[in-house]
Amino acid sequence: MNCLVSISALLILLCVCIGGAAAADQWTPVTITDDFGFVSVISSEPQRIVSLAPSNTEILFALGLGSKVVGVTEYCNYPAEAQTKSLVGGMSTVNVEKVVALDPDIIFGNTMNGKDNVNHLRQLGYTVICLNPDSVEGTFSAIRRVGTATGTSAEAGTLIDSMQRRIDNVTEKIKGMETYTPTVVHLLSTDPYWVSGNSTFQDTLITLAGGKNAFADVEGWGVVTLERMITTNPDIILVSSGSGMGEDGEDLLKRTLVTDPRLSKLSAVQQERVSVMNGDTFNRGGPRIVDALEDLAAVLYPDLFHVTPTATAIPKASGFAFPLLLIGVILGLVMFGKKI
Repeated sequence: MNCLVSISALLILLCVCIGGAAAADQWTPVTITDDFGFVSVISSEPQRIVSLAPSNTEILFALGLGSKVVGVTEYCNYPAEAQTKSLVGGMSTVNVEKVVALDPDIIFGNTMNGKDNVNHLRQLGYTVICLNPDSVEGTFSAIRRVGTATGTSAEAGTLIDSMQRRIDNVTEKIKGMETYTPTVVHLLSTDPYWVSGNSTFQDTLITLAGGKNAFADVEGWGVVTLERMITTNPDIILVSSGSGMGEDGEDLLKRTLVTDPRLSKLSAVQQERVSVMNGDTFNRGGPRIVDALEDLAAVLYPDLFHVTPTATAIPKASGFAFPLLLIGVILGLVMFGKKI
């Protein structure tokens, strides 16, 4: 009898454990509205994920979802593990057939993927969440969306808190420096003069780092004339690594700026304050945007931060940084507008 009682008790305990585990594994459907206003319902926990943008890939890995990522673009070079995943083409040249072959439960897209590619994937029945972070807060929003869509909201909150603490550390250090606010230009090219204006995360970074965007009146990424560049006369000019990178690793955009006789009288040129920023962090709305902020703060206030900014490094692997950003701007304007 005692044996039977013990067995019954064990069976009851086993049923309770199994029931508890099943309850823990239950997924509550969530509704996600992406950055282009498209509404998707995630009815089950995604197990196979495809990322169509480097910023998305970095967010996914930062949330501990690397093992679930089955496909990425050829530009997804961070973290190193991302480069071991199946490639589905470029950002604006997504190979839909390769995406389909990976049978993803969810796809995280971007403006640069193109309206036709995104709509095609949706018509095939895939859930596509498009993220287009244009500021630090926009990056936080993207992280929250990915967290909600993948069941990693707690991890997303932890990541955002960590990023915010680093941002606060920078802004706290530059308090009391209001008497010196350098004017800053982020230049993408010289033919024509493409700059980062308002509503860009580069503009947000410049402000957070204690600078003033010299072209804050430009809407998004736009073109300014040579005359205006000269009359604006910024204190600091930023260029992204990979912007016309030469074979010897020299950044040709910076060299063009410092050797162009028409720009020789610019304060930034004369004071040797043309700085190369790491294109993989400065041009991506992902978790490493705080790395870019810390690097930029060191460029603007080198004595205050007492560090040699990593922005001075020119990683050759970032050679696609400028083409990627410029293509994204064009695609965003021509294909997407405000919504898909």
